[in-house]
Amino acid sequence: MSHPELHEEQAYVDHAYECLEKMRKTLEGAQDRMATEFAALAIEAWMKRRQKTFVDAERGLCFGRLSLDELARPLYVGRRWVHDDKQDVLVVNWQAPAARPFYTATPADPQRVTQRRRYRTEGRRIVDISDESLDGTAVEGASVSDFLLEELERRREGRMRDIVATIQSDQYRLITAEPTGALVVQGGPGTGKTAVGLHRASWLLYTHRERLRRVLVVGPNPTFMEYVSHVLPALGEDAVEQRAVSELVDGIVVEREEALDVARLKADVRIAEVVTRAVEQSVTLAPEELVLYVDGDFIRVREREVAEYLEVEPDVPLAVARERFRMAVLRRFYERYGEKLGPLALRTFDELERALKNKGFLAKYLDRVFVIPRADKLVARLLTSPAALAAAADGVLTAEEQRLLLRDRPRRVADLQWSEHDLPLLDVARTLIDGPPRAYGHVIVDEAQDLSPMQLLAISRRAVDGSLTMLGDVAQATGPVVYGRWQELEPYLPETVDVTIEELRHAYRVPAEIMDLALPLLDRIVPDMERPLAYRRGGEPPKLVEVAEQDLLRAALGETAELDGLLAIIAPRSLAERAPEGDAFDEATVPILTPRRSKGLEFDHVVVVEPALIAEEGGDSGLRELYVALTRPTKTLTIVHSRPLP
Repeated sequence: MSHPELHEEQAYVDHAYECLEKMRKTLEGAQDRMATEFAALAIEAWMKRRQKTFVDAERGLCFGRLSLDELARPLYVGRRWVHDDKQDVLVVNWQAPAARPFYTATPADPQRVTQRRRYRTEGRRIVDISDESLDGTAVEGASVSDFLLEELERRREGRMRDIVATIQSDQYRLITAEPTGALVVQGGPGTGKTAVGLHRASWLLYTHRERLRRVLVVGPNPTFMEYVSHVLPALGEDAVEQRAVSELVDGIVVEREEALDVARLKADVRIAEVVTRAVEQSVTLAPEELVLYVDGDFIRVREREVAEYLEVEPDVPLAVARERFRMAVLRRFYERYGEKLGPLALRTFDELERALKNKGFLAKYLDRVFVIPRADKLVARLLTSPAALAAAADGVLTAEEQRLLLRDRPRRVADLQWSEHDLPLLDVARTLIDGPPRAYGHVIVDEAQDLSPMQLLAISRRAVDGSLTMLGDVAQATGPVVYGRWQELEPYLPETVDVTIEELRHAYRVPAEIMDLALPLLDRIVPDMERPLAYRRGGEPPKLVEVAEQDLLRAALGETAELDGLLAIIAPRSLAERAPEGDAFDEATVPILTPRRSKGLEFDHVVVVEPALIAEEGGDSGLRELYVALTRPTKTLTIVHSRPLP
């Protein structure tokens, strides 16, 4: 039986869509009313961004309403604001303070809410309504269903979707935490920490846009970033930059995979001291007279004067120091020009500067007098020149550590292949030479437990006032440095920042039957950590398939043949490298992923191949990688193995 107020609610939502369409047309007509071409172009760019916020409304503009004891009419909550011709609000944005009780009100703390209503929709049509009474009353004939369970059990899509309709109170509390200091969110598999981070980015910009201006979201790899890339645009956010850790440094393409022992060494903060020394050793100050024939006379800045301007100030980037020197010399040259020619000194400062720049004269002079290195070239030389590395690393790295860092020198610096763990070295060099990287009002980092100390320092440089959100699970730590608890990361965050550690306990995504298989691994990995609590029960138990070793991949592919939905095979690196990579988001193919590449992703069905080999090849992180692999599915887990299970 349908809800007794279904027809009435559908009529309201239909009216909201009509008003939304009018708002869209008003927006489209704004460009034509601009007085100038420049204004028209500006409004066109703004309009394109705003149009994105209309698109996602088609799959559920309004997802619920609140009845409040002091309001005559209900408050409807949805993905964006909608108003009518009289500017009366029809739908309130989920980010607005008025919508907070939709996520946080409870019978024990109703927050003036008498009833919370949720809609399940298909496009513009309401197909079901559930009511939750917070004051003890009920609507006759109304049904109560768990829309969250329905959402969790639906078929996965190729990209992550927003969760604005089903945000839980424990998640909402973290999404809306103030952006002061560093917030660390510990959450096991399926607790929704990635969704919390993305919706937090949207909420922060909605609430603190003038202060934060832009937000940076950093993820573990490009595959993960592609998976989550559609959430924020669907929420209407264009002031968020999304990058993988391997894309953190501008202009650098990661093409090399680092051996674990080298990655661990490059994770060590002592490497920052080595790079700093190399930068200092590369600076050459050589005072030289500046002289140019101008307007019939030689104008000179004497060598002793030049020497007075030559200095490298502490904590000032070399490029800035060199520019200050350049301007000081130019000002003195202009003064000397006036002193020498007197009333005949008719040239302006800009004209004299152009004369000095002619045919590269000034640039060549600066290159002789104030020599500073190119950051990328300096790091490349450190990694390929035993002499350069020895000079910078003396007393910091042992001879064996220096040998570990060195690699073969290519014919050209441009041919050097960079690894993900080279980026923090480049970041240090660029900061010292060219100045700090672009800073963001807030930085959100997912899978933060995998970041090395050097990577954490690089991310900290990008956070204004140390405003950070760090999401992760120490049980899934598989980076070059494996942390046992979050407090171990604090030394690599901004010094004056307060760190708050919060926890998400409810595992919404992974069924209890699968969690029951994976959780015993935590007794070996992080025995002191609280276990995630599975939200769903009643799923299929994991399926175990034993085959001969040579048949592992063939059997795994065979197991996927009868499955429907988004699929993945997760295998040890040695097996995954032999198979075609596949697209993790293409339902027409079955990707074969390593546990590390599957991090943060979710699939309807997962086949895990040879758990014993995953644990073996992962070394110190082997059981953690296995834990990651076992907790990727939302519906079924199949284990194909030839060796005894670990």
